[in-house]
Amino acid sequence: MGLRLTLIALGVLWHLAAGSPAVLADERPPAPGETPATVLGPVRNVLLIHVVPRSTPALLAVEQTFTSTLRSITPERLAFHSEYVDLAMFEKKEAFETELVAYLAAKYAHTKLDLVGITGSDALRFTMRHRAQLFAGVPVVFIAVMRRVAADIALDADVSGVWLSTDWKGTLAAARRLQPDVERAVVVSGASPVDRIWAADARAQLARLDNPISITYLEEMSIEGVVERVAALPPRTVVLLGAFLTDATGRRFSGPETSALLSSASPVPVYVLSETQLGYGAVGGRLTSFELQGRRGAEIAAMMLRGERPPPIEPDTLAYRFDARQLRRFGLDARRLPPGSAIEFERPSLWRAYRGYLVAAAALLALQAWTIIVLLANRAQRRRVQQTLAAELRFETLISDLLASHLTLPAAVLDSHVERALALIGAHLDVDRVVLVERDADRRRIEITHAWTRDATSALPRSIESRAFPWISERLAAGHTVVVSPLRPLPAVAETDRRAMLRYGTRSMLAVPLVVEEAVVGVLSCATMRSEREWPEALINRLRLVAKVFASALARREAEAAARESEARFQQQREDLARALRINTLGELGTSLAHEINQPLSAILLNARTLLTLLQRGAAADTTATEALADIAADARRAGDIIARLRALSRKEHAPERGVDLNAVVDEVTGLMHQDFVRRGIVVHRFSTPALPTVSGDRIQLQQIFLNLLVNASEALEGTERGYRDITIATGRPAAGLVEVAVRDSGAGAKHVDIERMFERFVTTKPDGLGMGLAISRSIAAAHGGRIYAKANADRGLTVYVELPAEA
Repeated sequence: MGLRLTLIALGVLWHLAAGSPAVLADERPPAPGETPATVLGPVRNVLLIHVVPRSTPALLAVEQTFTSTLRSITPERLAFHSEYVDLAMFEKKEAFETELVAYLAAKYAHTKLDLVGITGSDALRFTMRHRAQLFAGVPVVFIAVMRRVAADIALDADVSGVWLSTDWKGTLAAARRLQPDVERAVVVSGASPVDRIWAADARAQLARLDNPISITYLEEMSIEGVVERVAALPPRTVVLLGAFLTDATGRRFSGPETSALLSSASPVPVYVLSETQLGYGAVGGRLTSFELQGRRGAEIAAMMLRGERPPPIEPDTLAYRFDARQLRRFGLDARRLPPGSAIEFERPSLWRAYRGYLVAAAALLALQAWTIIVLLANRAQRRRVQQTLAAELRFETLISDLLASHLTLPAAVLDSHVERALALIGAHLDVDRVVLVERDADRRRIEITHAWTRDATSALPRSIESRAFPWISERLAAGHTVVVSPLRPLPAVAETDRRAMLRYGTRSMLAVPLVVEEAVVGVLSCATMRSEREWPEALINRLRLVAKVFASALARREAEAAARESEARFQQQREDLARALRINTLGELGTSLAHEINQPLSAILLNARTLLTLLQRGAAADTTATEALADIAADARRAGDIIARLRALSRKEHAPERGVDLNAVVDEVTGLMHQDFVRRGIVVHRFSTPALPTVSGDRIQLQQIFLNLLVNASEALEGTERGYRDITIATGRPAAGLVEVAVRDSGAGAKHVDIERMFERFVTTKPDGLGMGLAISRSIAAAHGGRIYAKANADRGLTVYVELPAEA
């Protein structure tokens, strides 16, 4: 009992110190209102059992890879519990194992384990012996267990894992690639049961070599004897070191220990089969990767946690890995290594280690030297470059100003601005003459529209015949830039052009075409008369940019002029069409208007005859004559008013005025159509709003609106039975600042009228109509700041509303 309590106490202290308490993943503090269980979810407990010390490199690689991989591929939260027990370190193994089982049973009595992970064959044997007592029903996953070592262990269906494989044959093949002259190999293994199984595996693999060599086995010997035999090995020999856990005297060793002891004593290369032995003097080999073992074991563990029961697997967890230091020690050529080999512990040379620093230092010194040389050599050139940059900056500023002003200035002041821009260009380029040429339609003459000439320099005539410069004109018309300078003289075919330049005193010239939509519309030219000069390509490009600005300005001016001309033509056409419609409407009302005029004329004639009869009889009373004369005067005024209104409607001139009374305008138009209404059997109802505000506008155009509306209303009543033909004309104030005239008819066709389209041009329901009356009426209303629209009546017919702004 005392031993049991001691073991339990030591175990608790060991786990507290070694990290045995469960390690949880993905923890976070609970949010307000949440319980820890809600935030964290259920925990899956995984117990890891190892029978070797935790500091063993192989165990570290297996455990770290296993836990990290399992966490990454398992959605549940995991808690890992680790037990490190070495059964071989105690003399009374049976008693210790009994106490250990009791300790583990007490420790995990209240912990529900979901998985048990095993590392090594001894741990697997221990677990399977006591599984019923400790881990009944808990799935088991083992790692790093050789199949031959566990051949006598009965595995249940819920026990799976990863078998550990070795490749003696592959390691020897790698050694023979590096050392083609090898004649013999020495296999070293220990005396433990596991060591003997490794040795048996070596015998089985190396007995099937394609090209056999002499193989000697050093097994079940003391470590001193093995070291002595290895130290005496002759050249052309290699040492293959397998598992060496115990020597013949019972002393225990780890893989790094035996690798370091034998490698330091051996005059020939030592090759190993485990990655834990690399880095301690061995050359390398086809090594077992415990990291890959842990990763494959974690994948099987994840399947077991999901309820699957896969069988044990024997994956390829081997890789060629070598120590660069030992390759150099024995003069082995790394180019002979098997494909895919990894070289570790590479110690670069001084050049390889500090190559970047050395190159950078050399480059820095060279750069400093070169910078000093360049600075000294280009001292004067820097000043010239600064001057050139300043000139280019001024020119770029000039271009920006030109572009901004040409985009915003009105066309009326564009000419004066172009003149100022030419002066700035001449001063900047130090030339004697800058001209802007616009080509005429037949291209027979060159018209200089804008020009700048330096003081004391003769100016060019405003018009020059194109035949004076035939070659230059042809090149510019084709869109090419023309350059004349000492290095670029005119060709022989341009003799006429050369004589013309001399006649005008031009010694060098640069001419750039102004192109708008692939058509040459003008030329921008710079010339010198004082001396010859060259035209650098940079300056030519800048002048091309200026030419584009001028071309766009000219194009904008032409477009604005064309737009104004088009607008004037459209306005004239609209007025002519409106007048034609008025005259056409008056023509259609000719019979009614003739009857309307005929009434006062007949009355005048009757009154005149009556007065003549009275005068002939000599019996006319003063009162009777006076009344007759008054009637004659009234009828004459009435006829004159009718004729005046007809003349006003047919005239072409317009005279906008203020104080127009809409009631009076409507009454005038209604009076003109009175006889037509009588002839058609239409009853007109007139409602006038007293004190209706006046409007501003053209009285004739406003009369045309109401004339069109009344004619349309009359024609809409053609299909209506007589006695039901009504037109209502009302004026009113629909809102503050507005006056309104509403024309309502009782026709039957309103339901078949497309009200949205009736005001569009060329839309009509008349067989012989143009469809322009309402369209023109809408444009007149819009020109007066108002609007015109229509609505279908609730019973029958249509009402058209005209709204106009009232005068303040």
